[in-house]
Amino acid sequence: MRLDRFLSKTLGESRSTVKKYIRNKKVTINGVAVTSESFQEDTNSDEVVFNREVLHYEEFHYYLINKPAGYVCANEDNVHPTIVSFAPEFMMHNLHTVGRLDKDTTGALLLTNNGKLTHRLISPKKGVEKIYLATTDVPIPNELVAHFACGIKITDHFKTLPATLEIVSLNVGRVTVVEGKFHQIKRMFQAFDLQVVNLHREQFAMLRVDDLAVGEYRKLSPEEVNLLIKD
Repeated sequence: MRLDRFLSKTLGESRSTVKKYIRNKKVTINGVAVTSESFQEDTNSDEVVFNREVLHYEEFHYYLINKPAGYVCANEDNVHPTIVSFAPEFMMHNLHTVGRLDKDTTGALLLTNNGKLTHRLISPKKGVEKIYLATTDVPIPNELVAHFACGIKITDHFKTLPATLEIVSLNVGRVTVVEGKFHQIKRMFQAFDLQVVNLHREQFAMLRVDDLAVGEYRKLSPEEVNLLIKD
Protein backbone atom coordinates (compact mmCIF):
# COMPACT_ATOMS: atom_id res chain seq x y z
CA MET A 1 0.00 0.00 0.00
CA ARG A 2 1.25 3.51 -0.78
CA LEU A 3 2.64 5.14 2.32
CA ASP A 4 0.45 8.24 2.06
CA ARG A 5 -2.68 6.09 1.77
CA PHE A 6 -1.60 3.94 4.73
CA LEU A 7 -1.03 7.01 6.91
CA SER A 8 -4.29 8.61 5.85
CA LYS A 9 -6.22 5.49 6.86
CA THR A 10 -4.45 4.85 10.16
CA LEU A 11 -4.21 8.48 11.32
CA GLY A 12 -7.53 9.69 9.92
CA GLU A 13 -5.78 12.62 8.24
CA SER A 14 -6.05 13.96 4.69
CA ARG A 15 -3.56 12.90 2.03
CA SER A 16 -2.16 16.43 1.87
CA THR A 17 -1.52 16.46 5.63
CA VAL A 18 0.24 13.09 5.76
CA LYS A 19 2.39 14.02 2.77
CA LYS A 20 3.78 16.88 4.87
CA TYR A 21 4.61 14.39 7.65
CA ILE A 22 6.48 12.25 5.15
CA ARG A 23 8.41 15.13 3.59
CA ASN A 24 9.38 16.39 7.06
CA LYS A 25 10.86 12.96 7.92
CA LYS A 26 8.36 12.30 10.69
CA VAL A 27 7.65 8.76 9.46
CA THR A 28 10.00 5.80 9.67
CA ILE A 29 9.65 2.33 8.21
CA ASN A 30 11.67 -0.39 9.92
CA GLY A 31 13.74 2.30 11.61
CA VAL A 32 14.53 4.32 8.49
CA ALA A 33 12.98 7.70 7.64
CA VAL A 34 11.09 7.55 4.36
CA THR A 35 10.45 10.74 2.39
CA SER A 36 8.64 9.27 -0.62
CA GLU A 37 4.84 9.41 -0.36
CA SER A 38 4.54 6.70 -3.03
CA PHE A 39 6.71 4.23 -1.10
CA GLN A 40 5.01 0.81 -1.12
CA GLU A 41 4.55 -0.27 2.46
CA ASP A 42 3.92 -3.92 3.39
CA THR A 43 1.01 -3.82 5.87
CA ASN A 44 1.81 -7.35 7.05
CA SER A 45 5.51 -7.02 7.88
CA ASP A 46 6.73 -3.41 7.89
CA GLU A 47 6.86 -1.43 11.12
CA VAL A 48 5.64 2.11 10.50
CA VAL A 49 6.28 4.65 13.25
CA PHE A 50 4.88 8.17 13.51
CA ASN A 51 5.56 10.37 16.55
CA ARG A 52 7.10 7.37 18.32
CA GLU A 53 3.90 5.37 17.89
CA VAL A 54 3.74 2.15 15.88
CA LEU A 55 0.83 2.30 13.44
CA HIS A 56 -1.28 -0.76 12.64
CA TYR A 57 -3.48 -1.02 9.57
CA GLU A 58 -6.94 -2.54 9.94
CA GLU A 59 -9.03 -3.06 6.83
CA PHE A 60 -12.27 -3.48 8.76
CA HIS A 61 -13.45 -1.76 11.93
CA TYR A 62 -16.16 -2.80 14.37
CA TYR A 63 -17.75 -0.67 17.10
CA LEU A 64 -20.59 -1.32 19.52
CA ILE A 65 -22.57 1.65 20.85
CA ASN A 66 -25.37 1.92 23.36
CA LYS A 67 -27.32 4.19 21.05
CA PRO A 68 -28.87 7.29 22.61
CA ALA A 69 -32.32 8.52 21.60
CA GLY A 70 -32.57 11.34 19.08
CA TYR A 71 -30.15 9.93 16.50
CA VAL A 72 -31.10 8.28 13.22
CA CYS A 73 -29.28 5.28 11.77
CA ALA A 74 -28.08 6.87 8.57
CA ASN A 75 -24.87 8.29 7.18
CA GLU A 76 -26.59 11.53 6.19
CA ASP A 77 -29.82 13.23 7.19
CA ASN A 78 -30.99 16.78 6.57
CA VAL A 79 -33.20 16.95 9.67
CA HIS A 80 -31.88 14.78 12.50
CA PRO A 81 -28.36 14.08 13.79
CA THR A 82 -26.98 10.75 12.59
CA ILE A 83 -25.39 8.11 14.76
CA VAL A 84 -22.48 7.94 12.30
CA SER A 85 -21.67 11.56 13.15
CA PHE A 86 -21.84 10.78 16.89
CA ALA A 87 -18.16 9.79 17.17
CA PRO A 88 -15.08 10.85 15.18
CA GLU A 89 -14.00 7.22 14.79
CA PHE A 90 -17.27 6.37 13.04
CA MET A 91 -16.69 9.06 10.43
CA MET A 92 -12.95 8.50 10.12
CA HIS A 93 -13.41 4.83 9.23
CA ASN A 94 -16.47 5.47 7.02
CA LEU A 95 -18.67 3.19 9.11
CA HIS A 96 -22.32 2.31 8.61
CA THR A 97 -24.86 0.81 10.96
CA VAL A 98 -25.66 -2.90 10.86
CA GLY A 99 -29.42 -2.61 10.53
CA ARG A 100 -31.30 0.26 12.12
CA LEU A 101 -32.84 1.40 15.34
CA ASP A 102 -35.62 3.99 15.38
CA LYS A 103 -34.69 7.55 16.30
CA ASP A 104 -36.23 7.24 19.77
CA THR A 105 -34.91 3.70 20.42
CA THR A 106 -31.81 3.12 22.53
CA GLY A 107 -29.50 0.17 22.87
CA ALA A 108 -27.12 -2.21 21.16
CA LEU A 109 -26.05 -1.04 17.72
CA LEU A 110 -23.14 -2.38 15.70
CA LEU A 111 -21.24 -0.19 13.25
CA THR A 112 -18.68 -1.41 10.73
CA ASN A 113 -17.25 -0.86 7.27
CA ASN A 114 -17.48 -4.58 6.46
CA GLY A 115 -20.38 -4.57 4.03
CA LYS A 116 -20.30 -8.31 3.37
CA LEU A 117 -20.69 -9.08 7.08
CA THR A 118 -23.46 -6.50 7.40
CA HIS A 119 -25.57 -8.15 4.70
CA ARG A 120 -25.15 -11.52 6.39
CA LEU A 121 -26.02 -10.28 9.89
CA ILE A 122 -29.22 -8.50 8.84
CA SER A 123 -30.55 -11.36 6.72
CA PRO A 124 -33.48 -13.09 8.50
CA LYS A 125 -32.28 -16.37 6.95
CA LYS A 126 -29.20 -16.27 9.18
CA GLY A 127 -31.33 -16.15 12.32
CA VAL A 128 -29.30 -13.48 14.14
CA GLU A 129 -31.23 -12.69 17.30
CA LYS A 130 -32.10 -9.16 18.43
CA ILE A 131 -33.47 -8.79 21.95
CA TYR A 132 -35.56 -5.77 22.93
CA LEU A 133 -37.07 -4.53 26.17
CA ALA A 134 -40.39 -2.84 25.37
CA THR A 135 -42.45 -0.75 27.78
CA THR A 136 -46.11 -0.37 26.83
CA ASP A 137 -48.81 2.10 27.81
CA VAL A 138 -51.08 -0.61 29.25
CA PRO A 139 -50.47 -4.05 30.76
CA ILE A 140 -49.43 -6.79 28.33
CA PRO A 141 -52.03 -9.58 28.10
CA ASN A 142 -50.64 -13.08 28.66
CA GLU A 143 -52.19 -14.34 25.43
CA LEU A 144 -49.77 -12.19 23.43
CA VAL A 145 -47.02 -14.71 24.18
CA ALA A 146 -48.71 -17.28 21.94
CA HIS A 147 -49.49 -14.70 19.25
CA PHE A 148 -45.86 -13.59 19.07
CA ALA A 149 -44.73 -17.22 18.85
CA CYS A 150 -46.93 -17.77 15.79
CA GLY A 151 -45.94 -14.57 14.02
CA ILE A 152 -48.15 -11.50 13.76
CA LYS A 153 -49.91 -10.21 10.68
CA ILE A 154 -48.99 -6.54 10.44
CA THR A 155 -50.49 -5.80 7.02
CA ASP A 156 -52.11 -7.76 4.22
CA HIS A 157 -48.63 -8.24 2.77
CA PHE A 158 -46.49 -8.72 5.85
CA LYS A 159 -46.58 -11.27 8.66
CA THR A 160 -43.66 -11.38 11.07
CA LEU A 161 -41.57 -14.45 11.60
CA PRO A 162 -42.17 -16.25 14.92
CA ALA A 163 -40.85 -14.25 17.87
CA THR A 164 -40.42 -14.80 21.59
CA LEU A 165 -42.23 -12.61 24.11
CA GLU A 166 -41.40 -12.80 27.81
CA ILE A 167 -43.60 -10.70 30.08
CA VAL A 168 -41.17 -9.16 32.55
CA SER A 169 -43.72 -7.08 34.44
CA LEU A 170 -47.20 -5.66 33.82
CA ASN A 171 -46.10 -3.16 31.18
CA VAL A 172 -42.71 -4.54 30.18
CA GLY A 173 -41.98 -7.29 27.68
CA ARG A 174 -38.74 -8.79 26.41
CA VAL A 175 -39.02 -9.57 22.70
CA THR A 176 -36.59 -11.69 20.67
CA VAL A 177 -36.77 -11.47 16.87
CA VAL A 178 -34.57 -12.55 13.95
CA GLU A 179 -35.72 -9.84 11.56
CA GLY A 180 -35.89 -6.08 11.73
CA LYS A 181 -38.58 -4.54 9.60
CA PHE A 182 -39.54 -0.88 9.86
CA HIS A 183 -40.86 -0.15 13.39
CA GLN A 184 -41.44 -3.89 13.74
CA ILE A 185 -41.56 -4.23 17.54
CA LYS A 186 -43.86 -1.24 17.89
CA ARG A 187 -46.13 -2.51 15.12
CA MET A 188 -46.35 -5.97 16.68
CA PHE A 189 -47.74 -4.49 19.88
CA GLN A 190 -49.91 -2.00 17.97
CA ALA A 191 -51.64 -4.96 16.31
CA PHE A 192 -53.18 -5.58 19.76
CA ASP A 193 -53.80 -1.89 20.59
CA LEU A 194 -50.74 -1.51 22.80
CA GLN A 195 -48.45 1.46 22.30
CA VAL A 196 -44.73 1.09 22.97
CA VAL A 197 -43.66 4.11 25.00
CA ASN A 198 -40.03 3.05 25.45
CA LEU A 199 -37.89 0.64 23.47
CA HIS A 200 -34.36 -0.51 24.25
CA ARG A 201 -32.35 -3.17 22.41
CA GLU A 202 -30.49 -5.21 24.99
CA GLN A 203 -28.63 -7.49 22.61
CA PHE A 204 -27.62 -7.88 18.97
CA ALA A 205 -26.27 -11.34 18.14
CA MET A 206 -24.07 -12.06 21.20
CA LEU A 207 -23.29 -8.38 21.78
CA ARG A 208 -24.81 -6.74 24.87
CA VAL A 209 -24.52 -3.19 26.18
CA ASP A 210 -24.85 -3.92 29.90
CA ASP A 211 -21.38 -2.44 30.48
CA LEU A 212 -22.04 0.69 28.41
CA ALA A 213 -24.01 3.70 29.53
CA VAL A 214 -26.33 5.20 26.93
CA GLY A 215 -24.08 7.11 24.53
CA GLU A 216 -20.96 5.09 25.33
CA TYR A 217 -19.23 2.98 22.69
CA ARG A 218 -16.22 0.69 22.30
CA LYS A 219 -14.30 -1.31 19.72
CA LEU A 220 -15.12 -4.97 19.48
CA SER A 221 -12.46 -7.36 20.74
CA PRO A 222 -10.81 -9.75 18.24
CA GLU A 223 -12.69 -12.59 19.93
CA GLU A 224 -16.04 -10.86 19.39
CA VAL A 225 -15.21 -10.16 15.76
CA ASN A 226 -14.29 -13.80 15.19
CA LEU A 227 -17.58 -14.94 16.71
CA LEU A 228 -19.56 -12.61 14.43
CA ILE A 229 -17.67 -13.74 11.34
CA LYS A 230 -18.00 -17.44 12.19
CA ASP A 231 -21.71 -17.37 13.06
